[in-house]
Amino acid sequence: MTAIVWFRRDLRLHDHAALHIAMQTGDPIIPVFILDDWFCRSGTVGDKRLFAYFAAVQSLANNLAHVGGRLLIRHGDPVQVLSQLAKETGADKLFFNRDYTPYARKRDQSVCDALTSEGVMVQSCKDLVLHEPAEILTKQRTPYAVFTPYRRLWQTLPKEQPYPIPERWLMFDRLNELPGEALPTLEAFGRKALTGDEWTVQRFGERAACERLKQYLNGDIQQYKDRRDMPGLDATSRLSFALKAGTLSIRTVYYLVHEALEEARGEGVTSIEAFITELIWREFYQQVLFFHPKTTEQAFLPQFEGVKWENNPELLARWCEGETGYPIVDAAMKQLGETGWMHNRLRMITASFLTKDLLIDWRYGMAYFAKQLIDYDEAANSGGWQWSASTGTDPQPYFRIFNPISQGEKFDPDGVFVKKYLPVLRDVPLQYIHKPWEMPKEVQEQANCVIGLDYPVPCVDHAERRKLALSLFQEAKDRHLMQKQNE
Repeated sequence: MTAIVWFRRDLRLHDHAALHIAMQTGDPIIPVFILDDWFCRSGTVGDKRLFAYFAAVQSLANNLAHVGGRLLIRHGDPVQVLSQLAKETGADKLFFNRDYTPYARKRDQSVCDALTSEGVMVQSCKDLVLHEPAEILTKQRTPYAVFTPYRRLWQTLPKEQPYPIPERWLMFDRLNELPGEALPTLEAFGRKALTGDEWTVQRFGERAACERLKQYLNGDIQQYKDRRDMPGLDATSRLSFALKAGTLSIRTVYYLVHEALEEARGEGVTSIEAFITELIWREFYQQVLFFHPKTTEQAFLPQFEGVKWENNPELLARWCEGETGYPIVDAAMKQLGETGWMHNRLRMITASFLTKDLLIDWRYGMAYFAKQLIDYDEAANSGGWQWSASTGTDPQPYFRIFNPISQGEKFDPDGVFVKKYLPVLRDVPLQYIHKPWEMPKEVQEQANCVIGLDYPVPCVDHAERRKLALSLFQEAKDRHLMQKQNE
């Protein structure tokens, strides 16, 4: 009697559903991680994203070694790898935590079918979310398309408590003898190593995630509501990668945040409630993707599938490189390029700018973020992009278009963030920091920032593009209505 525990996006030992349930059987376990070329060799996955994930895998391997175990790493198709592993070890059980993306669901069903047919008991577990997509439905038993009623129901439902850390680790007796791959590295997959103090295994592991959560609960969460939109402040949790890779459990996060809420007073209460709302958005988008898997490719709102995007490749390149001439947009894109992360307010600003100012299809932006973000989550990424593009569930209305100048002035009033990622603007007077093209020539020279030479001229005129965006969306809406009437 042996149980395989298949680690995927749950790279931790604490509060781990599949691991806990497997150990409850009393059988020795085989912890395994499978390197899948679909992910490791994909041109859609950038170096920073791959490094962060590999670092979390290495952290898990280190933690298993610390408790006397080993993370068995194998390479190949999960169906073949797990089937072979069960045969060579005599394992009769497989445990893993459920994932809800279209690819994961198809892969997991194939694994279940194959191993069940071979006599292996397969059990999947709820771990990624507090409430799975099918748990929260309308009275008509349909998924929600609007966030607020979803949130209200989500908040009324009981939440599972975190699972305890195992007291005794019973490993498969021949675990160390099993052939396996070395710990994955970028170089092993034909990529260049990342250098710099920020690119360390420790930064992306389970311990770092737990310490970050503790630190955040002891400070910044109390002012989250008022400070979360200010990218110049380190005021957000920065837990998105930990929740994506599963170095931190959503149960643990919710449980400790709820504890803090019970002790909070005044501003702290509204701030923690706002933070919990963001956790609910995460699960809302999981539900949207689960029931509407085509939203990674098509607009949720059919009337906006026909928007006639311009899709100018030069403008797309300038957006990707942070060379649009709009400082808050450019600084945000530089942050993404340098760190593999972007502040959430800036994700909305840059997405709005790409779709409403540059008139580029949201799918281009979604794909670029998917490659660059270390915390990339398919559900949140597609949901967020469709929200910004006004094409998704409960979206920003298409006639509300972010002004990149006023957004910068409101959320980076002192230019702290802009100056950090655009050093060429450090000596620009504050009154011009978000519209440097308005500087008189003599001021440009004094600031060592000549527009068109040291910093680009705006690539588009926001006011003009806003009018054009409104007309394109209205035209798409009218065409769709006419088609429906003619059917």
